Amino acid sequence: MVTSPKKTTICIDARFWGTRHTGIGRYVENLVDHLPEDPSTQIILIVSQDLKDEPKLARFKKFFASHHPYSVLSLFEMSILLHQIKPDLLHVPHITIPIFWPGKIIVTIHDLIKHSNPSPESSTKPSIIYWLKFVEYLAMFHFTLWRASHIIVPSKYWKDVLHSKYGLDYSRISVTYEGVDTRFKRLAAPDIDLPDHPYVLYVGNVYPHKNIPTLLSAIKELNGQVLLVIACARSVFTARLQKIIDQENLGKWVRLVGFVSDSELKSLYQNAMAFVFPSLIEGFGLPGLEAMSLGCPVISSNATCLPEIYGDSVLYFSPHDSHDLVDKIQTVLDSPSLRAKLIKKGLAQSTKYSWAKMGRLTWEIYQKTLH
Repeated sequence: MVTSPKKTTICIDARFWGTRHTGIGRYVENLVDHLPEDPSTQIILIVSQDLKDEPKLARFKKFFASHHPYSVLSLFEMSILLHQIKPDLLHVPHITIPIFWPGKIIVTIHDLIKHSNPSPESSTKPSIIYWLKFVEYLAMFHFTLWRASHIIVPSKYWKDVLHSKYGLDYSRISVTYEGVDTRFKRLAAPDIDLPDHPYVLYVGNVYPHKNIPTLLSAIKELNGQVLLVIACARSVFTARLQKIIDQENLGKWVRLVGFVSDSELKSLYQNAMAFVFPSLIEGFGLPGLEAMSLGCPVISSNATCLPEIYGDSVLYFSPHDSHDLVDKIQTVLDSPSLRAKLIKKGLAQSTKYSWAKMGRLTWEIYQKTLH
């Protein structure tokens, strides 16, 4: 009797699956969507209990975790699940690796934002709790660097940082650029209540590293020449932002629109004078690429990986210089020809990035790590 060869088992920690987990969630969702199907390989997902009936995951065998990935109990829970699965390879999309699992592990490190100017101001927790959590994070981060069989990062910038600052050999790190979400292009952009005045747009959370105060300073200096629309579904720092807006008497020039549907967001992008991305640090910079893909010119800070990702398709400014940002916004307002040039370049730049390509490259990394 001929027995079929044993399948290779790859397990993906997909507890962060879905856009409610912001950037990591979008990465995980698109990763499992775009991995090639291979009859000799079985993909098993570890997901949270609320994903039990998720139709997009129906084709995968799943194991269910009950505890939050950042909790101590999850370390024990994951070890139990992995000893049941017995994967040949585990892929963890964050530094929440199971410390008791002895097998091969690939880890995706999206950025080192937590390492940049650590301060209780970047958290809503009491100072003592913040610093205890930060020490715990650093310990897990260094353990991850030591333990991982291979590390994936979303840009060459972070590959160089891991090499120069932490001494990791380049051969242990691979770059897989993320992809542009094309769902917006398939949507009909509805008529929504758009400002009847030229506006620039910011989309995303308003955590401190997003550097929104610099953008507000620029809007104040422009003195009503352009409005600022901020689309932020929810952020623990929105109240702090509103306080700055009130203190600076910017309410007439700044609109916080909160959550908007994808189709409404498409309208906001397509009717904006520009998308402004003032961030001090980014892992990849996906919002700017999404803006480009919808024909919205981009004005971006020149921080960290952003010049690598955006190339020459945007106007750059120093994230610490609001006057520089004012100059760039003014330039776009005053020059329709430059704005048209940025739109053309942005559309071309956005096509360079694909989730399908990211999935294929990740699969190749799996195969190299397994053999």
